[in-house]
Amino acid sequence: MAKKRPAQARRQTPQRRTRPAAAKPVNRKAAEEEAEARRPEAMAAVGGEDSLPAPAEPPAGGVDDGAVATEWQKAAEAVALFKQAAERVDETRQALERGTEEAAERLAAIEKDAQELAAQLDLVQKRTGELDEREKRLVEEERELVAARERAKETALAEARKALESTRREVETRQRELAEEHARTRAALGADLEVQRRELAGRTEKLTEERARLREFEVELNARDEDLADARALLIERVEHAVAAAVERAELRSRELEQRCRALQDHTADMEKERDERNRIDRAFGHRPPGDVLKELQELRTENSALRLQRQVPEDVTERLARLQEAERGWREERAVLVADNERLQRQLTGHQITALELERLKVTKEAMEASVGAYRVRVQELHQDIQSLTARKEGESPFPECRAMDAQHDERRDDLLGQVPQLDSFVYWLRNYVAQQYRMFYAEEDLILFLGGLAASRLHLLQGISGIGKTQLPIVFAKALQAETALVPVSADWRTPQDLVGYFNAFERRFYESPFTQALYRAGCPAYADRPFFVVLDEMNLSHPEQYFSEVLYQIGQTRKPDGAPPSLELMTTEVQPAPRGLVDGRKLVIPPNVWFIGTANHDETTVAFADKTYDRSHVLELPARPQMFEPDPVPPLPAPPSLGALEAAFERARRTHAQAAQSVFAFLDGELRDRLFRDFRISSGSRTMKYLEAFVPVVCAAGGGQGQAADHAFATRVLRKLRGRFEIPFDLIQGLRDDLPGLWAPFGTVPHRSLERLDEEIHLRRGV
Repeated sequence: MAKKRPAQARRQTPQRRTRPAAAKPVNRKAAEEEAEARRPEAMAAVGGEDSLPAPAEPPAGGVDDGAVATEWQKAAEAVALFKQAAERVDETRQALERGTEEAAERLAAIEKDAQELAAQLDLVQKRTGELDEREKRLVEEERELVAARERAKETALAEARKALESTRREVETRQRELAEEHARTRAALGADLEVQRRELAGRTEKLTEERARLREFEVELNARDEDLADARALLIERVEHAVAAAVERAELRSRELEQRCRALQDHTADMEKERDERNRIDRAFGHRPPGDVLKELQELRTENSALRLQRQVPEDVTERLARLQEAERGWREERAVLVADNERLQRQLTGHQITALELERLKVTKEAMEASVGAYRVRVQELHQDIQSLTARKEGESPFPECRAMDAQHDERRDDLLGQVPQLDSFVYWLRNYVAQQYRMFYAEEDLILFLGGLAASRLHLLQGISGIGKTQLPIVFAKALQAETALVPVSADWRTPQDLVGYFNAFERRFYESPFTQALYRAGCPAYADRPFFVVLDEMNLSHPEQYFSEVLYQIGQTRKPDGAPPSLELMTTEVQPAPRGLVDGRKLVIPPNVWFIGTANHDETTVAFADKTYDRSHVLELPARPQMFEPDPVPPLPAPPSLGALEAAFERARRTHAQAAQSVFAFLDGELRDRLFRDFRISSGSRTMKYLEAFVPVVCAAGGGQGQAADHAFATRVLRKLRGRFEIPFDLIQGLRDDLPGLWAPFGTVPHRSLERLDEEIHLRRGV
């Protein structure tokens, strides 16, 4: 035990360092230095680790009583020094307790600061809530102002439109009576309209200024809110950092104090152990004088030497024991080698067992696969026999069974068709009343005139408007009134390719799956229908992209005849398959008959897609009103027989000859100063397709009871202004300027461009919303 004590003291004794003040707060490093410095000081107080006496061997010449007494006196001095060190340890512990109390006081102060910061944070949150309430009130006021402005605008527009409508009716009535009075009335109405326009412009300008002021205030309020939010976030961040730093410092100080306390406790325990060890030694010797103890040790050593001489072993026994030990080592090495070989062989055996199981499993799998292969071979032979039987049975059948059946069903031409239709204005009057009388469908006269003009201008129509206003029924009841034919083709949202529209060829069954669209086109070309108008209605055409599934039809209807003189056609297959129907060209191409019009209906909501420019450029667009006006129809008789396609086209041709100058005037108007302005301000231009459209459209509109202004208004709204849709980069002022100047530009026509103004109002409303 006396030898272990110095080793333990050396393990806990670092280099001597300067001891800091006990009551002053220190960091972790200083606390460790102070704790480590206390140990060597205490050890130094008792003379160091080398000064502790250790039991020594008794001298060979006997025990000196004086030396024993001297050693005993040194031990007594060491005990006294230990007591002094224990007192110093108590003083240090008290200093540590005072430091702990100071740390607790500082922690309480930090907690008080944190409470004050929390109170400030509550005040900031309360102020933020007040600002939020103020912002809500301002937003509500802005909404009320916007609603009031919209209501005022709608009221003014409704009053203006109502006044214009009543004035127009009065002017039309009096125009039939006196031309001079009509001129004077028109001048007066023009002055009134100018005054109303100025009033509306003034109101709009005031509302625009008010909206700009509210927007500036909103921007300023948003900036204040952002500054307040940043300040609040910065304050919260600072408070969190301060609290975290204070807590961290308190925890650090507490850990330092705990480490110092543990170090002193360990040192005190070591000193107590040393004291206990000395007391135990003293008790072990029975509190006898050192001389007696040394004398007894000498006697015991003498006796020990004698006993060792008695325990000597013979040399032959020692050699035998060594040989046995050497043999034991050999046996142990051999056993280790055998154990390693045994483990290796066990691993090999396990691997062979796994391989055997895998081979067995593969054998079973192979047998199962051979059985499956046999079953598949039998099935393949059965299918091969089925194919041969189907091929043999289909050899004499046409791959187009429905179209082939139409060759026999619709092979006879009708000879009772009308060779002439009434004048187009009378025809529109009859059509409007007959549709309302027979089918209770009410359409405005202007819409029917534009629809009839579209039939002369394009083979593709797009009927737009909200759901449930009669878009799909318009071509159907028009065809019923003319005793013509229609075919309804619902468009699916998953159509992506032309095969979704026209069908596809199944080589296995040697059959072409004829879609309703393909059957309708083929039926339209049959002799029974080839001389009458035929309408293919594509219901909800923009559920999918028409530029994908309808691309081939768009290309074909864009040209009347190919360079080789062949009519436009759709390629159903790449190779001819016989026997083919008579109506297919080369047994694989479906002709687009000249008597077919494609009428596509379109809703505009979240389930539909937008039409591309090339679709609009090849079509006639007509947007039906949301609320058709009901009226009491005049009784009219039905047509005595269905009019022929030639009779309808002859009526269109008469209109072109009669009103050719009207088409030139409209084109000159749209292609003059207005065209330059559109290109300069909006980068919008029109090409040769527009001229071709106007040459066919404007004369029929004029012949059907409309006018140049009405035709120009529709063409300008649907073929020019629609290109503004979605172009939010165009400045608001340019669109507003065009809207203000448009009624004046239409003055030569003597009408108001209602459709163009509505389109411009929509664009202005969209940009104000943005």
